[in-house]
Amino acid sequence: MKLKSNLMILCASLMMATPLYAGDLVIELKGIRSSEGQVLGGIHQKFPDIKFPDAKGSIASFKARAREGTIIVVFKDMPEGDYALTAFHDENNSGKIDRNALGIPTEGYAFSNDAMGFMGPPSFEDTAVTVGEEDATASANMKY
Repeated sequence: MKLKSNLMILCASLMMATPLYAGDLVIELKGIRSSEGQVLGGIHQKFPDIKFPDAKGSIASFKARAREGTIIVVFKDMPEGDYALTAFHDENNSGKIDRNALGIPTEGYAFSNDAMGFMGPPSFEDTAVTVGEEDATASANMKY
């Protein structure tokens, strides 16, 4: 009887320690103006000591060959939670987003929900999409 009880406790604790996988996270980037270069992006979660959109908060990334129009990327079986998309069109293949002297991006960029910040990036809350039991779509239009 004690063995059965211990086995039930072990099973219950393993279930609690395992993340609950839910749906897919579908990334839909629209408005890419050319087939030059590549599109780079990251999927972020909110962490208490990391300011969004710092790369330290990125839990996954993607790279796709640029093509005019729309690119779709799918992250399968994501754990339930809130996620934010950041992306940019690296037209010159430098591996980083180019900026002018004021720090303003000179290459296309996007945040999920088409969120815009004021004098800087938007907040995580404005960009977040929730993956639950169903698939979620993080959609954004590239801004140039």
